[in-house]
Amino acid sequence: MKTKKLVTVTVLASSLILGSMTAARADESTPSPTPSPVVTTTNSVYQAQLAAYKIALTQYKVAVLVNNIAYRATMRKYQAAWATAVATYEAAWQATLANYQTQKAAYVAKVAPLVATRDAAIDAADAAFLAAIAANNTPAAEELALTAHQTAVQAANNAFKTAIAALGAAPVRPTKPAELVKPPVPVKPAGPVAPVKPVLSPVKPGKGPKDNKKS
Repeated sequence: MKTKKLVTVTVLASSLILGSMTAARADESTPSPTPSPVVTTTNSVYQAQLAAYKIALTQYKVAVLVNNIAYRATMRKYQAAWATAVATYEAAWQATLANYQTQKAAYVAKVAPLVATRDAAIDAADAAFLAAIAANNTPAAEELALTAHQTAVQAANNAFKTAIAALGAAPVRPTKPAELVKPPVPVKPAGPVAPVKPVLSPVKPGKGPKDNKKS
């Protein structure tokens, strides 16, 4: 009996030893997984990024204002140039028109006495005709009166035409130049790009990998 118990104990001990050795080998053959590093933005990094963002934001605002000021100056210059061009155009046209009106007035003044001379000659012919037919209304006398009147009127008109031709060509009203074409409005230059505000990692400040060290 003692021999059987001894054999049984020996077998059990051997089994335990083999089992532990197998488990140890299994642990050695299967390496344990390495946890992936967690990328977090610590409070100190965030504060540095925030400080840089504030500087960039100020520079951005300055650039926007400078851009707006430059554009306003460009627009004022553009509008002033256009107003000057229009004023110059109108002044030139009015001067040309005034010159024509002066020439026309002078021409009309020269024509007026010639018209008066012609009208007076025709009036005299009319009076002579009426007097002739009133004194003797025979057909022969009337025929002579008609011929005399026609000759006098024709002579008056011919004298008037000759005098008008001697004055030279009448002034011609000038044609207003084509309206000015307004140049395109200056395009406002593109503004700067606004900086992007940094975002703190979900990890609470002071709890990141670098800030969690115990002293």
